[in-house]
Amino acid sequence: MQTKIGLLSVNQTKIFTLDTHNASLEDKVVDSVSIEDEKLDLLIFDEADDLSGLQGLLDKEAKFYPTFSVQSLNTSKDSIASLNGVDFFNLYQKCNNRWILNNNIKTIEQLYPTITYLKDLWIKDRNTFFEELWFILKTNLASKELTLIFHDLKEPTKKQEEKGEKPKLCYSKVMGTRLPNLEAGKPEDETIMKEYDTEFVDLFTITEYSKAKNQLVACAKVDLSPILIMGKLTNFNQLQQSILIALFTGLQSN
Repeated sequence: MQTKIGLLSVNQTKIFTLDTHNASLEDKVVDSVSIEDEKLDLLIFDEADDLSGLQGLLDKEAKFYPTFSVQSLNTSKDSIASLNGVDFFNLYQKCNNRWILNNNIKTIEQLYPTITYLKDLWIKDRNTFFEELWFILKTNLASKELTLIFHDLKEPTKKQEEKGEKPKLCYSKVMGTRLPNLEAGKPEDETIMKEYDTEFVDLFTITEYSKAKNQLVACAKVDLSPILIMGKLTNFNQLQQSILIALFTGLQSN
């Protein structure tokens, strides 16, 4: 799996691409205003630089992945630029773990209003519910990719409705790397859901987790509706699992 780390300067950003399996490292330079197109996993900046013109972009990017100053890491841009592949990955893990913990704490602090908000969406706007749920899961897991497959209803066309046809059960999914993309499920999605059919017993359970493959599969449900969660992530711990259990427990009808 590749990890992209940006070293931000006022006008340009040096981007290091690390292959985490063999610790190989490549780098390139891009215009700093284009970093949102690079799908970074970590961005590092120097508080001594005048980044006032980039502050809006920095604030936006911080929603999707960790952003840290060299001062908070007790290092310098020159020291970071000279790191080898292994040290780069260790730096990424250190920053990512801090970011995950911060997101976990914020979720715990806002758990009640978050659940209240999602439960309202579950009733009023199912599509937005899954988009919001996707983003909550992504930021608490720090997943590079995340897919949710779930039961949905396919409404009949006007002609079908005139013939007396009713809404049909189907599958939909929301997936993405930075933002959620909602789309109709494909036949293979139905096949995947059926493979895990016997796993949708508890409100939330980890079905598969491979640290070596950076893959997580979990089965959850809201009321009687099953939700399959598939993510690519570098780490998964007990705190993250407990937060997701608490989230799905809170989403059940009273």
